[in-house]
Amino acid sequence: MLIDRYITRAMLHAFVIVFVSLAGLYFVFDAFTNMEEFISHAAKSGGLARVLATYYSCRLVWFFDATSPVISLASAMFALSWLERHNELTALLAAGVTRWRIARPVIIFAAVVSIAAAVSRELVLPEIRHTFARTANDLTGEAAQPFDARYDHATEILFRGRAARAAGQTIESPSLLMPPHLGDFGPQIDAAEAKWLPATGDHPAGFLLSGVREPADIDALQPLVAGGQPVVTTRATAGWLESKQCFVASAVTFEQMIGSTNWSQYSGTPELLAAIQNPSLGVGLDIPLRVHARVLQPLLDMALVMLGIPLVAGPARRGIFVAVGMCVAMTVLFFITVLGSHALALGEAWTASLGAWIPLLTLAPLAAWRAQPMWQ
Repeated sequence: MLIDRYITRAMLHAFVIVFVSLAGLYFVFDAFTNMEEFISHAAKSGGLARVLATYYSCRLVWFFDATSPVISLASAMFALSWLERHNELTALLAAGVTRWRIARPVIIFAAVVSIAAAVSRELVLPEIRHTFARTANDLTGEAAQPFDARYDHATEILFRGRAARAAGQTIESPSLLMPPHLGDFGPQIDAAEAKWLPATGDHPAGFLLSGVREPADIDALQPLVAGGQPVVTTRATAGWLESKQCFVASAVTFEQMIGSTNWSQYSGTPELLAAIQNPSLGVGLDIPLRVHARVLQPLLDMALVMLGIPLVAGPARRGIFVAVGMCVAMTVLFFITVLGSHALALGEAWTASLGAWIPLLTLAPLAAWRAQPMWQ
């Protein structure tokens, strides 16, 4: 237990130092790059310190998720190298302590960090993902963003618009191209604004169109129905609508409609599975690939650590700088394998499931083989 506490404390110190150092470098560089935007926004947001704290507190969670595997490996290398540098590793081995016994607290610490990252990925990041869509140039989310036309595959309506604003979840000057089976109003519906609304007791999820210009007599028209479900609701049957308004039902959320990568990158796995089953979206290979990668990420994190530990704690005696250099090269090859496999899956060279599983099937046996001398 004394050995465990000693090595775990060394790992924790190394992890905190590396994490704070890397995060500090990134945030300081980013803050000075965007300082003019932060200062201009500080007057109406309670001061510069509050703006920076709000902006970077959420990104600290993102930074932990993005760097935790590499920082776990780096802290393991530092802790074990520290033992080697002060001849404590030699003393432990001479006392009959096995290499596996020395590496055990390092592996447990890395597993705890990996589990914490997985919990953050599933529970914390989905709750704050809307903040990542707001850059330093658009802290309020009120700036207009380009809007690319997007289909609702269930209703076959093509949503077009001039621009989108994240703050109000609105689309400026929407022009909805209607399919033939929903063409009773004409070929398209033009309005001044479309605002996404979640489902309530009055209506399903969809977009509220205000200032409808085409068709001009929208208030007097009967709703459009497809498959027994109302698709376009008008004021003729919905008293909650105001003049020149109509409601277009859609299972595509605002984030998905504007093509934001935040909803797929930072959504929880249940949300990603629901998106795959959503007929309105017509998701590509990236979403199934992300689901498989999410499940396998903790195992890949451990494979990375197990590839690095033998470089320091293995029977081969190397200098610290040689071991660190080999660790850096191994980490680069690790990520090339993972990212290359994902890229081939997205390029339809193989299926999404294979794209996620091949790195683990390749790297896990290699990690077990590299660590095998430590068990002896």
